[in-house]
Amino acid sequence: MIRFSLRALAVATAIAGASSFSFTAANAAEPPAPTAGNPPSAVASASDVAAVSPANLAGLLNYCIMTDHISHEDGDALQTTVNEKTNAVPTDQRGNMDYAVGSSGQFEINGQRSTITSLEPDAQGRVCGAVLTRAKTIQ
Repeated sequence: MIRFSLRALAVATAIAGASSFSFTAANAAEPPAPTAGNPPSAVASASDVAAVSPANLAGLLNYCIMTDHISHEDGDALQTTVNEKTNAVPTDQRGNMDYAVGSSGQFEINGQRSTITSLEPDAQGRVCGAVLTRAKTIQ
C-alpha cells in the first residue's frame, strides 16, 4: 500500500510550480487573461470604447478599477449599477465571457480582440477615462 502525505504532496507541487513561475511586483497588477477565444490582435484606443458591448464595458470598468486607473471612489458604485443593468455578472453563476474579456483589459469588437494592457500607464488612463464616461451613460 502506498501512503501519500498531503504535506509532502503540497511541498512537491510548490517546488514544481516555483520552477516554472516567477512572481514580480509587475505581475501583481496584471489580471489573468481569459483562456477562451482569440488572443488580442491589436492595441485598443479610447475611440474603441464606443463600440464594445455593455458587458465588455462593465468588465473594462472592473479592469480600470483593479489597476487604479479609476478610483474606487469613482468606480465602485458605478460598477455595481452597470453590472446590474447589463447583466454582466449573471446570478446563475455561469459567467459572461464579454465581462471576463473586459476584466482582463481586452476589448471585443466584431469578434476581434484588442487590448490596453500593452499601453503605457498614461494611455491606459485615457482609455479608462473613456470607459468611465461611457459607463456613466448606462447609469
